[in-house]
Amino acid sequence: MKFKKEIKIGIIVTLIIFLFLWGYNFLKGRNLFSSYNYYYTVFPKIDGLQKSSPVTVNGYVVGLVSDISFGSEKLDELVVEIGVKKSYKIPDNSLVEITSDLLGTKSVVLLLGNSGTIAEKGDTLTGSMSAGMLDAISEKLIPVADNANRLIISIDSLMLALQNTFNDDTQQNIKSIVANLEQLISSERKKISSILTNFESVSGNLKKSNEDISSVISNLNSFSNTLAASDVKTTIDNANRSLAHLSTLLEGINDGQGTIGQLARNDSLYIYLQRSLEDLDKLLVDLRENPRDYVHFSLFGKKKSKK
Repeated sequence: MKFKKEIKIGIIVTLIIFLFLWGYNFLKGRNLFSSYNYYYTVFPKIDGLQKSSPVTVNGYVVGLVSDISFGSEKLDELVVEIGVKKSYKIPDNSLVEITSDLLGTKSVVLLLGNSGTIAEKGDTLTGSMSAGMLDAISEKLIPVADNANRLIISIDSLMLALQNTFNDDTQQNIKSIVANLEQLISSERKKISSILTNFESVSGNLKKSNEDISSVISNLNSFSNTLAASDVKTTIDNANRSLAHLSTLLEGINDGQGTIGQLARNDSLYIYLQRSLEDLDKLLVDLRENPRDYVHFSLFGKKKSKK
């Protein structure tokens, strides 16, 4: 029985030692249950990268950061050792970047190259610092913050100007204007009500006349269709020809052609008519003065006058 207890104690101690070694190596970035190829890269700074930080390719964890140390006595560069599972082959022109998530947790990203040569364990890969998500967000937020500050300053200036504008005198004037408007509305309420009533009456009449208006529009459409269907062009052509003939006739009269032209252009007829009217006038005067020379009326006859 005592022997069995010693065996149990030995097994427990062995397990404790194994777990301690496994935890220690895990914290150092080494997993005793997995085999790794270790590579190195050099950074001027690591911005909080720690041992056991994950190493990812396209977001998938392929290894861990196994060690971080200074590369020289000047402390101007840091050497980061990463362990990648042996089942993954890394091209020798791959890049190693340090990135961070929204919470600021650092990790290592492998950007696989296109070289056909596979990196050997212990090789040094090229390292670079990426802007991280927080840095990218900060770069986006800084202009927004600047704009917000300028907006706040503008609003503050506007509020100050409004405060200076709406002083006690201005507020009193506004109150007086509002009071006058209220008094005006109160005194002219009947007129306003009458105007609104008339407006409603007019709108009602327009609504009632809607059918008449529609009929008028229909008649106009019918009239326009009738005009479109009629031979307006022929009528206009005939009118143009008539006007052309009339113009030709008037030109002939103006040139003295024909009877009307002779009357219009020759003054001999006027002179002849003038003389005839003068002779007729003399005849009428003589007839009035000596009617017996022209009219003979007697049952027994009468001698002619010796005149």
